[in-house]
Amino acid sequence: MTTIAGLATARGFASGPVFVYRGDGQVPVPEYLVERDRVDDELMRLKRAVVETKRDLETLISVLRQRTGRSDVRVFECHLMILEDEALKEETKGYVVRDRLNAEAAVRKTANGARQQFERMNDPYFRERVRDLDDIERRVLKALTGFSSGAHIEIRTPSIVVADDLTPSETVQLPRELVLGFATNGGSTTSHVALLARALAIPAVTGLVDITARVKPGEVVLLDGTNGAVTLNPDESTIRQFNDLVERQLELTEDATRGAPAGTLKSGGDVPIYANIHPGVPLAGIREQGARGIGLYRSEYLWLNREMEPTEEEQFAAYRDAAKFAATLPNGGEITIRSLDIGGDKLVRGISSKEANPFLGNRSIRYLLSHRDVFRTQLRAILRASVYGHISILYPMVSCVDELVASSMVLNDVKAKLDDEGIPYDRSIRVGAMIEVPSAALIADELARHVDFFSIGTNDLVQYTMAADRGNESVAHLYQPTNPAVLKLVRMTVDAAKRAGISVGVCGESAADPIVGVLWAAMGVDTLSMSPTYIPLISKILARLTREDLDEYARVPENVPPGETAHEIYDICHSWLNTKIPNLDDILI
Repeated sequence: MTTIAGLATARGFASGPVFVYRGDGQVPVPEYLVERDRVDDELMRLKRAVVETKRDLETLISVLRQRTGRSDVRVFECHLMILEDEALKEETKGYVVRDRLNAEAAVRKTANGARQQFERMNDPYFRERVRDLDDIERRVLKALTGFSSGAHIEIRTPSIVVADDLTPSETVQLPRELVLGFATNGGSTTSHVALLARALAIPAVTGLVDITARVKPGEVVLLDGTNGAVTLNPDESTIRQFNDLVERQLELTEDATRGAPAGTLKSGGDVPIYANIHPGVPLAGIREQGARGIGLYRSEYLWLNREMEPTEEEQFAAYRDAAKFAATLPNGGEITIRSLDIGGDKLVRGISSKEANPFLGNRSIRYLLSHRDVFRTQLRAILRASVYGHISILYPMVSCVDELVASSMVLNDVKAKLDDEGIPYDRSIRVGAMIEVPSAALIADELARHVDFFSIGTNDLVQYTMAADRGNESVAHLYQPTNPAVLKLVRMTVDAAKRAGISVGVCGESAADPIVGVLWAAMGVDTLSMSPTYIPLISKILARLTREDLDEYARVPENVPPGETAHEIYDICHSWLNTKIPNLDDILI
């Protein structure tokens, strides 16, 4: 029996036979010098291959629209945009004309250059876009070389899919009802496999390095997506213990969707739990996980992998569809749409600029206020969609009052123009500010007079408080939500919101950590928002606590002796929760 450790990508447990998918390998690429009088012929070969690839993608999109959800279609619409990217096309043609490279070698050289650019980016999302590029490159090369296009994944029985990695094209072919789990050599928490797994509550472990070489098709493995491990050749005792975990996981999800809404306390009120999502992620899993609504809609994903910014109509359609879905959820189905949050490590083709220090540069609300045409278009689309559901607007990375005043002026101007055009919108639409930089927390009392709610983005708040890039492995140990400085800033924000009579939530993923998320609730946060698959876990823990328990828990870090580290505070909080919920560690497994 062997256990391999990897990345815990999607919570849950699964056991079953292995289906090994090795893909069709990399398309072999010949490289040779084209005769001068044959360059035009080579360019025509390249053009025909691109046209054929485009036709195949358009056919696939048409089929997917009839067969699956909008998220799958969006992946391949992004592929079309990459295929038609003028800069990439001109670069490839240049290799043929200038260097007289054959079309296959020109395509490979262009793809390699683009891959290097993606891999240098800090944001895991952009590094994962290499998989999209790989997919397009493979399709064009197959069209050039005559290799049969498209992989064939024929799973006949429920199985755990083991692969080196999976491209979007490969992932979408999977018969989802037969996939028990994913285990891949590569990948990350932002890969297409990870997004699909979390949305559908399918356990997944990535980053296993060489699991494809260590398993055989049909043999039974145990997959632990909660702790990031896969067990090969398990003995009978281990299988029995694992099956107990599977039963507990099933009970946890059933408990979350049965009876009281997510976030209901044992007595004395509740702390509603919402879902963090972005365009392109299937919405189906949100209801099954018990989310009361959408607490953070990351609108910037509409801009990613595009040559041009989305039009007002494209944005309106996306916001409308999300709002209509949220309205079908129980208990109100609110949706909070965050306005365009780009900059730092979120780069968008055509509108992101090169800056010496992008994390401290013209990003988020700063960008929108310096590009008011982009801001107005988005606000128009959000306001128009607001008649289809309970929508709120959230401004990202607010650092001073001036930014809120200026944003209100833009919003009021957009409302006035919609009134002139007779276009309806929710006149009582709520507007909020994200508290994710220390300056905002320090002046929260002043900011509260200009908004209807606060949403604390703990990911960036920790990063900016500790001056430590959370994507930099060498300083990852400084990403500490329970650091005393961070706790003080959260406390200041919550207290300011209470004094102003406005609501305050946490939309950072720290809310999905049972110890930290419950601590935010204890400190007075009104709502929590997180990835959907973590909602049942947090909901079950809150259901074991009373309001009095939370009041007591809030005092735990306050009573910690001065000089204690963030890790020590975390451990003390964990121990305290164990006294209230004796089987806490069993729930966390």
